[in-house]
Amino acid sequence: MTLEMEERRTYRRRDDEHDTIHRIKIYPPIFDGILNPKIFSDWMVDLKYYFNWYMFIKKNMIQFARMRLTGSVRIY
Repeated sequence: MTLEMEERRTYRRRDDEHDTIHRIKIYPPIFDGILNPKIFSDWMVDLKYYFNWYMFIKKNMIQFARMRLTGSVRIY
């Protein structure tokens, strides 16, 4: 196999992995403002996993996280 053929296979594999990532539906967690540090900490960790999975850029993370707040915590 030539080097060029091997490179094409590598790129095709990367494209397939990228397509698979976008086909899997992962729903971001919602936080309702409950006064429990463990629940808040778990929410933050889950959001980080979500951001990593969908390769968020930093400037969009805060805006997106704000949309995942519900209840009275949305006021803040």
